[in-house]
Amino acid sequence: MKIGITLTSSMNVGQEYIDLTNNLLIQIATLNHGVVYGGTDYGMMAELAKAYKSAGGNDLTGVMAKDLMKVTKGYKAFDGLDKSFLMDTMEERKRKIIDLSDGFIVLPGGYGTFEEIGTIIGGKANKLFDKPIVLYNHNGFYNTFIEFFKENFVKQFTKVPLESIVFISDSINDSLEYLETHSKGQDIVPDKFVS
Repeated sequence: MKIGITLTSSMNVGQEYIDLTNNLLIQIATLNHGVVYGGTDYGMMAELAKAYKSAGGNDLTGVMAKDLMKVTKGYKAFDGLDKSFLMDTMEERKRKIIDLSDGFIVLPGGYGTFEEIGTIIGGKANKLFDKPIVLYNHNGFYNTFIEFFKENFVKQFTKVPLESIVFISDSINDSLEYLETHSKGQDIVPDKFVS
């Protein structure tokens, strides 16, 4: 399984988020899953790549964008990528990550992560694809986001409850089990994954 991961690029977020990223990627590598991400050798994205490769991961795919490269200082590819793609635009980059991934984990992040959340979750809500998505709610990071979409549903701005299209978790093991179960196309999943 190839897991698309979105997360902050900032390294100023604190050790707990660095540890979370390292622990997740070590577990993904141990389970022999591939990773698809933004491809850069910067900040938390470099941390992700190093953790995965140091744990023996051998299917690291990076997808970068030429338009972002033009405006971002120090934007370069991680040198341990197993596969890499350079797209013209950020929009094409997001689409490529979605196409290459069998499922997604959304870690805590900033503007770029929220841009990707909109594309990934919005695409599934609009039935453009049906791939499992985990919203990793570490220490309640996404609580406000979750409450906003509950209100959005109550006020009928959407007919699709957030919990019906994403699995909200703060457990690495549960998150990976959810992705593995759903990516295999199993119609019956464990009760703990049913909203």
